[in-house]
Amino acid sequence: MQVTRPMVNTIRQPARMAVLVLSFSGALLVLGKAIVVPKAAETQPSYALPATVPLSDWQTASSESLQPMPEAIAGQAYQYRHSDQSLKVELRYMTGDGDVNRFLFVHTPIRQENNRLVLKYQPSIGFYGVLPYQGRAYLSACMNPRGESTVTAQQFVQNLRTHDLIPARLLPWLTGQQPLLDRRCLWTLMSVPVTQADSATLNKAYKTLETAWFSWYRWWQPNFPPT
Repeated sequence: MQVTRPMVNTIRQPARMAVLVLSFSGALLVLGKAIVVPKAAETQPSYALPATVPLSDWQTASSESLQPMPEAIAGQAYQYRHSDQSLKVELRYMTGDGDVNRFLFVHTPIRQENNRLVLKYQPSIGFYGVLPYQGRAYLSACMNPRGESTVTAQQFVQNLRTHDLIPARLLPWLTGQQPLLDRRCLWTLMSVPVTQADSATLNKAYKTLETAWFSWYRWWQPNFPPT
């Protein structure tokens, strides 16, 4: 008995080591798969946009839900009035590439006229675009969870890289609390009627839209939907 015990221990040690290595490797494999591969059963989050959103110098006239879309988590249309002016705002809580030109082409009657979108920039708010279409002046942009508003897919990706690829977001990503790149955006499409398509009339309409947009953005920035 005294001779055989060391031999048994010698045999058991490699076996235990093999079990530990296999267990550790399996754990790493599961963790890696959980990080790299999205859950098959994961569904798009549900969220109801507020029925009313305050807007400086404008009174809410009506509000209604928009028809569901594949890229949209939720959608709401708002009508505002100020004196004899009216303002329409369509808001969609989107996921994807943040490409406003594509959104206009795919999801609105504007379609090919989206190439008339003129990019503008406002410090501390971000990029937005304006264009005329069939008796209305439009302003459109994507509000992002972090950073500034964007219009093009390139701006959207650059904003993601700047504000999402930071050390503070690594731990929540590794623990599965949030995605590394947050591809949500609040796509806003504002419009007002215009009686003429001349530059003076359009510039006045754009100024009205810009003032409303700045107020709209500042309200949503601290009220962005939760993850």
